[in-house]
Amino acid sequence: MAAEMVKAATSDKLKEMDWAKNIEICELVAQDPGKAKDVIKSIKKSIGSRSKSTQLFAVMLLEMLLNNCGEPIHRQVIDNGLLPILVKIVKKKTDLPVREKIFLLLDATQTSLGGAKAKFPQYYEAYYELVSAGVQFSNRPNVVVTRAEVPVPEPRTEPNNESLATRLNEAQQEVHTQPAPDASIVQKASSVMEVLRDVLNSMDPRHPEGATDEFVLDLVEQCTFQKQRIMHLVMTSRDEMVVSQAIELNEELHKVLVRHDALLSVHPTTTVPSNIKEEEEEEDAESLYRR
Repeated sequence: MAAEMVKAATSDKLKEMDWAKNIEICELVAQDPGKAKDVIKSIKKSIGSRSKSTQLFAVMLLEMLLNNCGEPIHRQVIDNGLLPILVKIVKKKTDLPVREKIFLLLDATQTSLGGAKAKFPQYYEAYYELVSAGVQFSNRPNVVVTRAEVPVPEPRTEPNNESLATRLNEAQQEVHTQPAPDASIVQKASSVMEVLRDVLNSMDPRHPEGATDEFVLDLVEQCTFQKQRIMHLVMTSRDEMVVSQAIELNEELHKVLVRHDALLSVHPTTTVPSNIKEEEEEEDAESLYRR
């Protein structure tokens, strides 16, 4: 059953990640940790596929499991020898999206677990091996993603972006005081969503070049990740108030992501030279006089 679910979730026939199927697999492991072994074995097989799409979907599924299912998954990744395979893929010079995704996932996981002195230091060792080998992705800002915090891009020189990054950082610190994990997830997702919404509100719809700015793209990536966590929260939380907030927040996250997509599809309007406008006005006046 688990193998079939993973196969469906990582099929190269998919055009995009199957969120529902991935959540279903997370639910399966959460309810029966014994299924983690079969799930990781199947993911290992998919990661070894020749299909780039299957590899990427498998890594995305693994990310979701690591973020939401905890120790059973962490242990099976180690026991099934998946970490050396991930390291080997990243060291290759091809398949950039998969390599980058794995590198960031290893960084996120080893950080959230506590690094070299954690219960599972193997994740730190895998990440450190890549860093020592000089692996880096120069087209990305220096972002450290952890389960406990919302990732924050490097401060930018623009005043608006600096203030927004500061707000996001302050929101993270407030989150640490939240005793309830579910409430914390909602607040973190809400914080990053509000920052992205403010950024989009400040853009001129006719000149949306800022929508491709690295700072904005990082916020979009964070919102996408938080939307994934909110969807899982809706499925798993027993707190009716939290579920209600999560459903509403999921809709808001969807709206702001759709809005960003709309800005990306807009072609900047070109300004008409003033002399052409004047000629058109003169022609209109002349034609009106003739009538």
